[in-house]
Amino acid sequence: MRLRIDRNQMKRIEWHAIREFPYECCGLLIGEVEGEEAVVLETIETRNVHEGDRRVRYQVDPMMYYEAEKRAEEEGLEVIGVYHSHPLGRPEPSVIDLENAVPGFFYIIVSVRDGSIGGASAWRFPREGKGFQRVELMVD
Repeated sequence: MRLRIDRNQMKRIEWHAIREFPYECCGLLIGEVEGEEAVVLETIETRNVHEGDRRVRYQVDPMMYYEAEKRAEEEGLEVIGVYHSHPLGRPEPSVIDLENAVPGFFYIIVSVRDGSIGGASAWRFPREGKGFQRVELMVD
């Protein structure tokens, strides 16, 4: 399985992560899934509305999610996943990410250190809910 994203969309994710540092940023991945490939056609920045320590946790603003889902549907697309950052952490799912994962969703996680991106990775949480599976992240 692979997740394909345009270089400009990936740069938007990275800039969002850098701007929000030292807090986790979050946003939505809009696109389509066909067979063994998912394509991100648009990224939508959302507010992190987590009420606790936003340096280690995020929650996508529910109203922004609703609006994005409605807009994607009008365009014949869908919300296929979420991106978020791990300030000073590794670009890998955490235990908290696992607890809050949505079955079928793709996740892009970026690491932020010293004002720059320390790495990025892509994951999928399968519909069976058996833990994250790493997917190939292809930036075109």
